[in-house]
Amino acid sequence: MFLRRAMTGAVLALLVLTASADAAERPMRVVSINLCTDQLLLRLADPGQIAGVGPLSRDPKLSVEAARAATVPQVAASAETVHALEPDLVLAGRFGATAAAAALERLGTRVERFRPAASVDMIRDGLLRAGDLLGPEARSRADAEVARLEARAAMLTARAATLPRRPRALMLRADGSMVGPGGLAHAMLVMGGFDNILEHRFDPAGRARRGGDWRVELEAAIRARPEAILIESMPGAAPALVHRLPRHPALARLAALGDMAPEIIRVPGNLLVCGLPDALDIAEALLPVARRLAARPAIAAEGDAS
Repeated sequence: MFLRRAMTGAVLALLVLTASADAAERPMRVVSINLCTDQLLLRLADPGQIAGVGPLSRDPKLSVEAARAATVPQVAASAETVHALEPDLVLAGRFGATAAAAALERLGTRVERFRPAASVDMIRDGLLRAGDLLGPEARSRADAEVARLEARAAMLTARAATLPRRPRALMLRADGSMVGPGGLAHAMLVMGGFDNILEHRFDPAGRARRGGDWRVELEAAIRARPEAILIESMPGAAPALVHRLPRHPALARLAALGDMAPEIIRVPGNLLVCGLPDALDIAEALLPVARRLAARPAIAAEGDAS
């Protein structure tokens, strides 16, 4: 009996020590100073852990976590403001608020920087890393998110592989640039069953590139005869040139092709701002369009042999 009680006491003591260790590893006051880490924090952390996120996280044009963001404190991305909150962990991006992040590190605050996600693998890695940083409960949530992400990505990739061919597509950003290979938007375009015309028809040498986005003359892109033109849409955003692109003369001329004119597709911009599993919504929405276009005869681009 004595031995049994002693063993029970030892097990209880071990459980208490383990729980104490987990609590010690779990940051209690976390601040994010980047829109994308804002959303990781909002998705994975316990609400009581969040000491502040940036104001952009409340903007539904940019953030898929706007509703959750409205329930937690906002904080400006300045070293003085963040340091006053006495965080034990600050999440930041590789770009933006770099001076604030560096100043916080000099003040002794732990800062963890995240890269922008350009692929499903990078979305997975960001979720798992954030979960590890935020503690066991957050890691459990991250594991569940990753399991759903990987299953959905495999399903969409398999569906795209069954298409008889990949229709050609052009995607225009809200700032007027075009989506080239190397970014998250391109990855979703391909997973959605399309072939990005910028991947095969334009030499990137000498062209300004930023995060996978290219500057190519619209007329030149149109001559590649895309079967679909995707336009990043941010309803309620300030007027931008891209809002007038559907009326561009080059596109108007294509309308004369009737049934063979490229299909214009609006793509929600907030799904592409950051690397979250929600980006796969775009690929899933594109697949039926790609299947319908793939059933038509392929259209030769200008300059192709007939």
